[in-house]
Amino acid sequence: MNYLVYQSYGSKDILNECCYSILSLLKHGINKNETRIVIYTDQPEYFSFLPAATLEFVQMSADIIADYKGVHAFVHRLKIKILQDAVTRFQGTILYVDSDIYFLKSIEPLFASISKTNLLMCNNEGRIHTGGNRIFEKFSAFIKKNTDYLKQHHIPIPYDITMWNAGVIGFLSTEKELLEKVLYTNDTIYNKFQSHVVEQLSFSYQLQKQGTLNAATDYLYHYWNFKEFRIVLAEFFKYHLNRGSVEQMIQDIDSIRPDVLIKPKLEYETLPFLKKNIRKLGGKKNRWKFPAYTIGQAATI
Repeated sequence: MNYLVYQSYGSKDILNECCYSILSLLKHGINKNETRIVIYTDQPEYFSFLPAATLEFVQMSADIIADYKGVHAFVHRLKIKILQDAVTRFQGTILYVDSDIYFLKSIEPLFASISKTNLLMCNNEGRIHTGGNRIFEKFSAFIKKNTDYLKQHHIPIPYDITMWNAGVIGFLSTEKELLEKVLYTNDTIYNKFQSHVVEQLSFSYQLQKQGTLNAATDYLYHYWNFKEFRIVLAEFFKYHLNRGSVEQMIQDIDSIRPDVLIKPKLEYETLPFLKKNIRKLGGKKNRWKFPAYTIGQAATI
């Protein structure tokens, strides 16, 4: 059996992202006999408008969420603990995705590609010691400075390790020991270096040790750097939940494709230094603008 696993709790913005992600998956079809959608959430009722036959919920209380975050209240540690719980409940192939994932096509081939030595993460973000990403560079410097500490704890991570984005993680449910290693790596590092990418590096390190890592980006778009899209999602669901059916929502999801609406922002962020700063002088509204979009039009055709 295949299991698509989400975590979606707390903010309505996060819940909307998860709902939209599921709608984008349903647009491309899902084999209900082979694939289940599992949502770890504190608000299962929020998803009540979606087809119940495809969904399964694992309810998380505030105490569980706090426990999963650990002594440092590290929000991304929750992902590791959720996946550890998932492999005790579900047997088969696990594909975890963040809520801000938009599916481009059927993901059945992604599930089929996963084996003990062929694993998935979202995309290769490069070696951490190279220039261009200050967060990664700080991590590389930490590893160099703490080589002995890491060796003593049996995690000799190279300073030039390749970082993979953890918005997608694919593995078999039999890999309980692998997840234990990821958690141990995360906790050992976070005790000394409290960076928000520690969980991501822990997955990157242990999964690369396990086998070959493959990217999932041919099948999906991860809009982690597009928080402005949450305003659009709120508008989308306000319109459709008051008017239409799930079928109409699915017909209309491409009217607000995040991979299209983000283009002006990406173009702005890649401008040369001088041009970017000239735009900054004009205020936030002049930096970049959303392309035009019309919610509801596709659903009425």
